[in-house]
Amino acid sequence: MQTNSQTTKIPFRYVQSFIIIEVKLEGVIPLRLLFDTGAEHNLLFDRSATDLIKDVYLRDIKVLGSDLIQEIPAMLTDYMGISLENTLERKVQFIVLKEFNQHLSSVIGERIDGILSAKIFANKVFEIDYKKHRIIVYDNKPAHKKLSHYQECKINIYKNKPYVFSDLSLSNSDSVYNLNFLLDTGAGLALLIYKNEQTTLQIPEKGLPGKLGSGLGGVVEGYITRSKYLSFCKTRYDDVVSNFQEVSTIYSDKESRFKQGLIGNQILDHYSIIFDYSQEKMYLKRDKKIDNFRYDRSGLSLICSGVNFDQFYIAHIIPGSPADQSRILIGDQLLSVNRIPCSFLTLHGIQTMLCKESGKKIRLKLLRNGKRIVREVYLQNLL
Repeated sequence: MQTNSQTTKIPFRYVQSFIIIEVKLEGVIPLRLLFDTGAEHNLLFDRSATDLIKDVYLRDIKVLGSDLIQEIPAMLTDYMGISLENTLERKVQFIVLKEFNQHLSSVIGERIDGILSAKIFANKVFEIDYKKHRIIVYDNKPAHKKLSHYQECKINIYKNKPYVFSDLSLSNSDSVYNLNFLLDTGAGLALLIYKNEQTTLQIPEKGLPGKLGSGLGGVVEGYITRSKYLSFCKTRYDDVVSNFQEVSTIYSDKESRFKQGLIGNQILDHYSIIFDYSQEKMYLKRDKKIDNFRYDRSGLSLICSGVNFDQFYIAHIIPGSPADQSRILIGDQLLSVNRIPCSFLTLHGIQTMLCKESGKKIRLKLLRNGKRIVREVYLQNLL
């Protein structure tokens, strides 16, 4: 970490489109946390660290799972000290799950201990620099000269989380919807839209049923398709890979005014973003070209397990996809890809191979019921 009289610079690692920060709890216990502008509270997936601290738990509570239905038993802690690179210190409370949850670790491919809410910097101006992999916390608002290189955009702050209104056009309609999207650095996708019984949004017929991600409640199911375009702070993104999640009317009645979807890191990482929660503004400077939002062309979803998260298993298969046609089954263990043993591969590396161009042949060696089998998958455009 670098500090001076005006800024504090906190390095992060960017893995699988997630921001990961190293912190120490009470100056001693190392934790690996996902930095999340979409989280209202700090969260730990395991109680082993906080059990070491005497009289830390205040009361039992329940938290809502990522499916927006399931309630998960947890405990609220007293304020504890966390240090980021031994320099910047904060007193924060955590919600600690009573039962160990490693769903997020299994889809990222490494141990993740919990979530650090961006509200830790809510009383400061802070910048997420995706290109240089750092968060910059400003003691004072950046100088006008610096901001002149950024585009100003109005945001709304609700429960210490940033939202922005953006226009969305779906592939099955000429209608344009002005929706309030959560700016969510805890989401490793481009765009997610919530759908309920009251919304006029219709999921395009070409939408694929699939796994949108993994969270506290386990796998989040929904539909994946492409939207015609998203207009985000005067920048138009065409053919955005979009995820649709069905939500209950009860949840929608409470939250729909503020949250009709979310914009995740696969769009946000095109920028350096300065957040000023107190003035409800953000400033954007684009650091990379708009890409084509690559996606999996095999129909496979993988998860990791093992002490080092180096064992890969088939978690989901899209019906009718190349993987399905190749007779791959959920639960198969992946041993090699194109003759490269998985011991030499990361989850990200495997998923990159499965996003290659249509027509590409991928050779997979699998373990099923103690027997080794080989399957060839010919990638194709699914959206």
